[in-house]
Amino acid sequence: MRSVTVELEGVRFGYGAVPILNDVRLELHEGEFTVLAGANGSGKTTLLRLCLGLLRPDAGTIRVLGGSPTDLDVRRRIGYAPQGLRVATSLPVSVTEVVGAGLTPLKGLFHRMGRRDWTMVTAAIDAVGLGDLSAECLFELSGGQQQRVILARALVGQPELLLLDEPTTGIDRRLRPILVRELRRRADLGACVVAVSHDPDEFHEAGERILVIVDGCVRQITHEQFHHQFHDHRSDDHGNHDHGRDR
Repeated sequence: MRSVTVELEGVRFGYGAVPILNDVRLELHEGEFTVLAGANGSGKTTLLRLCLGLLRPDAGTIRVLGGSPTDLDVRRRIGYAPQGLRVATSLPVSVTEVVGAGLTPLKGLFHRMGRRDWTMVTAAIDAVGLGDLSAECLFELSGGQQQRVILARALVGQPELLLLDEPTTGIDRRLRPILVRELRRRADLGACVVAVSHDPDEFHEAGERILVIVDGCVRQITHEQFHHQFHDHRSDDHGNHDHGRDR
């Protein structure tokens, strides 16, 4: 039986008087690939941030990897890929340096990188198809390429829990299946993978569950139910307008 990686019991959270999430009860397991869907503003990113310990629930309890998500020992075992690049510096940093920074929670701020560490960095960069650009400056890459760097940074430490907020946004549609297969491989190796997406079809062959947030509640649905109930909320109209955004 798969062990529980994330457990939410009666979780309520809101930024004001009206809760965004209400009485959420949820279990996510090791080796499981879950897609989290829902309309814009429904609370998908908020749920990820609660699991990361970046937000605290107004009520209820959250346990991640057997402990509190605010515990540093727990956070070291989580890989997180936010949507879009948010950095406080414009210093010229390479792809390799950014991905290597993903090992800091495991190794410590002043740890000197060894051969094994650099091997892990190279493997993560190759996994997202950026091996030829590993020495390039991050800020000279396209938006889609930067998104792949963010994903590689989340993967590099081989985390037990992967929380991914729209991981394929801005990435050329032709490259997305490669990334999805890599995420499925991580789940097969035992990681619990959670990917926020407006389009669960991208993860149809890899994902085992679709969870949707409606009116603050989380429930599981099928692909067919998603198309029937939420088709109008999908952000991708199946056109080719995103081709070339990620070279």
